Amino acid sequence: MFPQRFICHSLKGNRDQGVFMDLKRYEEIIKFAIDKEIGSFKFYTRASQVAKYSGARELFIDFSKEEEKHQKLLEEITLEKIVQLKIETVPNLKISDYMVDVDFKPDLSYGDILRVAMKMEERSLKLYTDLKETAKDEGMNKLFGFLAQQEAKHKYGIEKKYDEDILR
Repeated sequence: MFPQRFICHSLKGNRDQGVFMDLKRYEEIIKFAIDKEIGSFKFYTRASQVAKYSGARELFIDFSKEEEKHQKLLEEITLEKIVQLKIETVPNLKISDYMVDVDFKPDLSYGDILRVAMKMEERSLKLYTDLKETAKDEGMNKLFGFLAQQEAKHKYGIEKKYDEDILR
């Protein structure tokens, strides 16, 4: 009946509570999110290459591995899995809220690279949060909520590291 749409059913299995989502739009969103993860992976890989200290290099390598995990997660996710996800609240230290954007350059200090990373994750979080707020169906709302949660986790991890290593 709807060739470009399909139904995801809730855990309760009640067919009357299915969630319609446009399959093409879903695939476009997932591809967009994967591309953002690839961009973040490249950023953290580059940051690990220019970091002056081994601890910073290891941190950025860990962040790049985290981005790879998120890419793989997105490549394997289905609408059925998204509908079943529980979206958790992630702490927000709000450190990046008070910072200005810094352009990435190979000679940046460790703290400045963390600032670039925080602002990058903050922009991604805002994008997915804004899209969630304007989503017209439950499936899209859940998908954007999931993507926002992933970015919030990234941002929190970086802000926590910045707080521990730079602010203290």
